[in-house]
Amino acid sequence: MREFPRPRLVVSKCLGFAPCRYDGSAIPDPVVEALKPHVDFLPVCPEVEIGLGVPRPPIRLVQGTPVRLIQPDTGRDLTAPMEAFSKEFLEGLSEIDGFILKNRSPSCALRDAKIHASADGPALGRGPGLFGAAVRALFPNLPAEDEGRLTNRALREHFFTAIFAFAALREVEASEDMGELVRFHTQNKFLLMAQGQAKLRELGRIVANPKKLPVREVLRQYGEKFREAFLRPPRRPSVINVLEHPLRYMSEG
Repeated sequence: MREFPRPRLVVSKCLGFAPCRYDGSAIPDPVVEALKPHVDFLPVCPEVEIGLGVPRPPIRLVQGTPVRLIQPDTGRDLTAPMEAFSKEFLEGLSEIDGFILKNRSPSCALRDAKIHASADGPALGRGPGLFGAAVRALFPNLPAEDEGRLTNRALREHFFTAIFAFAALREVEASEDMGELVRFHTQNKFLLMAQGQAKLRELGRIVANPKKLPVREVLRQYGEKFREAFLRPPRRPSVINVLEHPLRYMSEG
C-alpha cells in the first residue's frame, strides 16, 4: 500500500487537546480524533497565549474600523495583543499544510464569530476572529476549515485530499529534484483533472519548463499554482469526467 507523508496542521487546542475554553472546558471533535493517527497537529489557544486565564471572562468582537476584541467584564481591549501574537506565531510557522480552527470563536473563527454593536450591545453580524483573519491573510492558499464545516462530507473529503496532497508536495519541494516533481505531477494527474482541465494544463506547462528555469524556481511556481488549484472543491461534472477517463482507455483497448 502506498504510504503518504503526514500532513502538519495547526488546530485549536480546545478541540480535544486541552480544557482551555473560557469556561474551562474542551470540545473533543470526531474529525480531529480520527485524524490523530495520520496527522501531526500543532495545537494552539490564542486566548491563553496572550495571557488570559482558564477559566476567564468571555471576550467578544465589537464593531469598528478595525473590529476590536474586547473583554466586557474588565473593559480590556485585547486587539493589539491578539494581533501581535497572531502575526508572530503564524510568521514563525514552517512546513504547515492546513488549519482546523474552532468555529464561532472571537479569536479562532474563520467566518462566523458574532460581531457586536458595543461591548454590551447586540450582535450585528458575523465575521472572522482576529487569529482566524490572520490565518486567511498569511496563508491564503492553504486549506483552513472549522470543525463545524468538516461535518459536511464533501467539504471534509476535499480538505483531506488537499492536506495529504500538500504534505506530499512539501517532500518534493524539499528534494529540489526535477525528477521527483515529474513523478509527483504524473501521480496526481487525475486529482488535478478533477480540479479543472485548465489547472492541469497550466501545471503541465510549468513541469515542461520550456524556459529552462532553475529547479527551485520551477518548484516555487508549481507549488504556488498547485495549492491554488485546491482553493475550492471540484465540480461534480469534473469528477465524473475523471472517473470516465480510464473507462475510455479500457473500451478502446
